[in-house]
Amino acid sequence: MKSVHAALAAALVLLLAACYPPSTANPAGTPAKDARIAGLWLGTTMMDKEPHKSWFHFLPQGDGTITTVMVDADAKPGAGWSTIHLTTARLGGATILNARMLQTDGKPEEGEPNGTIPLLYRFDAKGQMLLYLLDDKATKAAIKAGKISGTVGQGDDGDAIITADPAALDKFLSTKEGLALFGKQFAVLHKVP
Repeated sequence: MKSVHAALAAALVLLLAACYPPSTANPAGTPAKDARIAGLWLGTTMMDKEPHKSWFHFLPQGDGTITTVMVDADAKPGAGWSTIHLTTARLGGATILNARMLQTDGKPEEGEPNGTIPLLYRFDAKGQMLLYLLDDKATKAAIKAGKISGTVGQGDDGDAIITADPAALDKFLSTKEGLALFGKQFAVLHKVP
């Protein structure tokens, strides 16, 4: 299993995950700006069954992308921060963040699969942003069953990468079965006024 500082974004994803979450060779969905994301958010994730807090500053860029700075709330000075490149997209009635890790603690990300990490996101009645990653086991099973093209690394800890072209990716992820790959909620973000 690769040990990475995966956060989202998104994402955010990837919130110091123990292994790299499933990724896609192409961004998912149709690009669509979402102004609700901009600003500073405090996120709580469940990692190793323990809540973990991180700060996310979503900075919209002129080209429609979002640069995100994520800082681990418990980090030591000079460590525990990442920059993430995000795009927002619509996938049928769902909203997606396509995240690509850029740096961790000021150093370029190396060794992770190329591509993006899609995160399903929703806003609840309280205005909280809820984030969902692709479930590792379910994504691997879908690839192995030929439901979506992709590769699965060796062993239980091998990375899952969906390699489908953009049209096939969107068609599959738009289905009930495809959306079900976004497993249980892994993060809740609260906007800081």
